[in-house]
Amino acid sequence: MDGKITLVAVFYNEEAKLGGYFANVKGVVDEMVVVDCGSSDRTGEICRKAGATVIESSNRYFEQNVNKALARVQSPWVLILDADERLSPELKGEIKNAIQRPDADVFYINRINYLFDGFSTKSSINTYLPRLFRKGRVSWEMEMPHEIPKVSGRTARLKPLFYHYAFVGVPSFIRKMEEYLCRLPSEYAKKGKDKVLIAERNRMVALLFGTHGLRRLFIYPVAISLEHMLVRRLIFDGMRGVVFSIATGIYAFLEEAIHWETESKKKSLTAIDWGREFPDGRH
Repeated sequence: MDGKITLVAVFYNEEAKLGGYFANVKGVVDEMVVVDCGSSDRTGEICRKAGATVIESSNRYFEQNVNKALARVQSPWVLILDADERLSPELKGEIKNAIQRPDADVFYINRINYLFDGFSTKSSINTYLPRLFRKGRVSWEMEMPHEIPKVSGRTARLKPLFYHYAFVGVPSFIRKMEEYLCRLPSEYAKKGKDKVLIAERNRMVALLFGTHGLRRLFIYPVAISLEHMLVRRLIFDGMRGVVFSIATGIYAFLEEAIHWETESKKKSLTAIDWGREFPDGRH
């Protein structure tokens, strides 16, 4: 029992990715617990056929669901892997060795990101994440987007990589941008949560650029693009790095623009009425 690992994952409409996903973790994990966030495709069916325990959820995002899966884990060790992530061959071997070590409860693993046409190999955007850990040592307490998990116990790093196919093309970036800009805030608003936007959650951004307003709308997007390009060295990844840096700035601009529009409409009693010749009622 001490050497067993449970795979934990949160999926939404991931049917196309799951064939390779389950082949990738075969022989590495002993049990699989998956949260299906109301998928409209065959995600749940495929997971069950692969032998996973499937938990149904009406919530859409990782942080809202991961603790549900962790509560069902039977093994002493947990491995978290998203549908668009893959273990490298070197990491597969290292995982089995790592859990036999008595000096660590949580292992941080280096994730390398795929940006549009290849992996970002020369930047510092790739980060170590706590993805292999003893049950109970890592949790997501606030259930907020991209929340930093709470980690307890002794930590160590594993050198082998795991691959994150983050953005397999510019259209995929746009789709994910729409998800996080439009649908995610609505999901959290339904639960009565606020502070889901960048400057609402990042004290340094709020200090330098304001939580909301003109500095946040115009200056921060430029600053974050330059920070990605120069400080995180994405410029050394060539065109993919430059495109990603600029796209990150566009995301930041649109996030604040949507916030401004939402707040503006709250203050106005005028609603669009498509039954009128001039729908906004101002003519």
